[in-house]
Amino acid sequence: MKQKLKPFIITVMAVLVSLIALYALRRVSQAIEHVHGSELLWKCFAIWIKSIILTQTVLILGGLFLFMLRKPKGTV
Repeated sequence: MKQKLKPFIITVMAVLVSLIALYALRRVSQAIEHVHGSELLWKCFAIWIKSIILTQTVLILGGLFLFMLRKPKGTV
């Protein structure tokens, strides 16, 4: 059962990271259309930081799930 969950967790992580990237690109394109000047730089920086935080959250939670599914040392 554990071996079947690992690919599923990795696939879900990859899909979530891809969705975060698409969300960030969409938000940046909307910001470019509506905001100009130095405010655009700060808006894009905020979107970038938010996407980094979300991506790190996905990776940490996925890593924790994968860590819980690992085999203990000394078992076959």
